[in-house]
Amino acid sequence: KIIDFAGDILNNFGPSSILKNKEYDVPTRRISKRLAFRHNIRYGPTNPPEHVSFITDLSDTGVYIKTNKVFRPGTKLYLVIETGHKSYKAEGVVVWAKKAPPHLIQHTKSGMGIKFTSVDKDLVDEYRDRA
Repeated sequence: KIIDFAGDILNNFGPSSILKNKEYDVPTRRISKRLAFRHNIRYGPTNPPEHVSFITDLSDTGVYIKTNKVFRPGTKLYLVIETGHKSYKAEGVVVWAKKAPPHLIQHTKSGMGIKFTSVDKDLVDEYRDRA
């Protein structure tokens, strides 16, 4: 079982298990298509961002960061997404976050969904070229 930030116990490890918390309702339908996009990311509430992890998917409205260092929904984050050839800067807000116990990290989703508030135009162009 995983406990989200609202204190609710989550029995189902699928994405629908994290649709609600006490402050934010996350829609069950996505606005834009997600693409598999595994790259390194630096993120954090300060600029320059101090935490390092990786992203597994990207859309033109946001990104999923796979990490066990999560921040509460509503937290503003600075992001630097690093592909092999370029670094893209963005800012976003945590929409949902789920932290798994260390022994379950390999078996369940642990991380954060981030909605972009500003994003490098070149990253959006790269997304659209792949979509």
